[in-house]
Amino acid sequence: MNELYTVCAEEKVQIDKKPKMLEKENTMARDETLSFQLVYKIEWLQKEIEVKIKSPIKKYITYRQVEYVPCTTPVLGKGDDYYLTKKPFFCPDVLCSCEKRKPTARLGCYNSIWFTVNGDLTPGEYPIEISLEQNGYLIGKAEYKITVLDFYLGKSSLMYTNWFHYDSIAQYYNLKVFSPRYNKIMYDFISCAVRHGMNMLLTPMFTPPLDTRQGKERLTVQLVDVTKTDKGYEFDFKRLVSFMKKAKELGIEYFEMSHLFTQWGAKAAPKIVAKVDGKLKRIFGWNTPATGKEYEEFLGALLPKLTETLKREGLYQSCRFHISDEPNEQCLESYKAAKAIFKKYAPDANVMDALSHYEFYAQGLVDTAISSSAHIQTFLDNKTPDLWVYYCCAETDSYLSNRYMSMPGERIRVLGMQMYLNDIKGFLHWGYNFYNSVLSDEAVDPYLITDAGGGLQSGDCFCVYPGKDGALDSVRFENFYDGIQDYKLFKCLENKIGREEAEKLLLDNGFKKTFTDYPHSIRALKKIRRLAQKAICS
Repeated sequence: MNELYTVCAEEKVQIDKKPKMLEKENTMARDETLSFQLVYKIEWLQKEIEVKIKSPIKKYITYRQVEYVPCTTPVLGKGDDYYLTKKPFFCPDVLCSCEKRKPTARLGCYNSIWFTVNGDLTPGEYPIEISLEQNGYLIGKAEYKITVLDFYLGKSSLMYTNWFHYDSIAQYYNLKVFSPRYNKIMYDFISCAVRHGMNMLLTPMFTPPLDTRQGKERLTVQLVDVTKTDKGYEFDFKRLVSFMKKAKELGIEYFEMSHLFTQWGAKAAPKIVAKVDGKLKRIFGWNTPATGKEYEEFLGALLPKLTETLKREGLYQSCRFHISDEPNEQCLESYKAAKAIFKKYAPDANVMDALSHYEFYAQGLVDTAISSSAHIQTFLDNKTPDLWVYYCCAETDSYLSNRYMSMPGERIRVLGMQMYLNDIKGFLHWGYNFYNSVLSDEAVDPYLITDAGGGLQSGDCFCVYPGKDGALDSVRFENFYDGIQDYKLFKCLENKIGREEAEKLLLDNGFKKTFTDYPHSIRALKKIRRLAQKAICS
């Protein structure tokens, strides 16, 4: 007997398990993106399936098939009890376009199609009838109802970035960095990020010194052209400015300029190549002391000219600068020395870095603190202004949110409400499209290796997949974007009833002002969401 029904977007439909979170209707703002799934199990072989939609809002509805990848490292360490499973499994994650390839069915297995409703919709109730057919034969029907409410979420005030790994695109597609075909695919990846709420972009002035084994190097991705002469250094910023302006056209509003010192302590210079005697040559890298005379002279030449150019082009106010990623207590002095050199030549630049130790902010070493969610309580207790949050690798227990494949969809989504309640101004994640093994020893196929070669939890490294001509979304990326929309929803609620009352709605329904205490139920989150919508519309 065939099975066919609709379920919520947070349900991870596994091949051999009947879904539990059935959903027949939902409510949305006029400009919201809303998703749900059609689950089907067919007891006889069906190859290509026709999807037919009957609805007054049909033109606003798109659909994609959910495909599976191996979740080989569901958890590192013991973990907590809020996982789908702690055993390896096939995770429903890739969202594949059905424009050229119709949906299919695995015989006797649960399959799902991801439906998305998006557009400037007129308020009202809209039925959606979905039929699955093959060669005119009806396999089954399902119905869903959407109620569009009379308000807009509007533009997000949250600054949001996922680190973009430019080398991964070149390696996966076997393309030269910044070649025409490369650029076309790269810009599609950027557009995909923008569609999911991302408004800040890691910008490779020089090859970002991130996740690279000491003494090794990643593929060169450098937009600032450098020429080294007997008299010093010459710089050409044309490619950098062109790239930034194109990104702004695509919807990017802010730019993270790539880190000017190595990760985990600012002990060396990043990889920088220059034209020397007419040939490209690496002039700085692991063997270059971060605070040595040679690199300081380079920064002294670079930073004033870079600042002048960005200001002239109207880009400077959109820029944020990095010193070193994730410095720890042992790196305090080396970070301080690197920051002093940077500020000497770029005194009015805004510095932000991901860190776990409050001392760096307390000593004025960063203008904008980006705290790990696992260590954020000290920042919250000290009422740190303009606080950001990030997560990376450490969120395996204490019920912290992350985008791991083994986490329920609502555990991914909940971060949006948490960020609102804790008055967070920005979010950073390191892995938009990191298709490498740990420390970038080698490139990997993200469809086969989802855990950086076994060193990280599956799903930590990336939230989009490389399609034929650009990025393919993931279920996790969509779940996270729903969290971004929840953040916007509560900003709308705040505008209507005030911040204190908006926070009270969350506090009265199971949330606390931490990142570890919240309802472990999608029904609870959706109840809160509807209460917020009702208050806005009243």
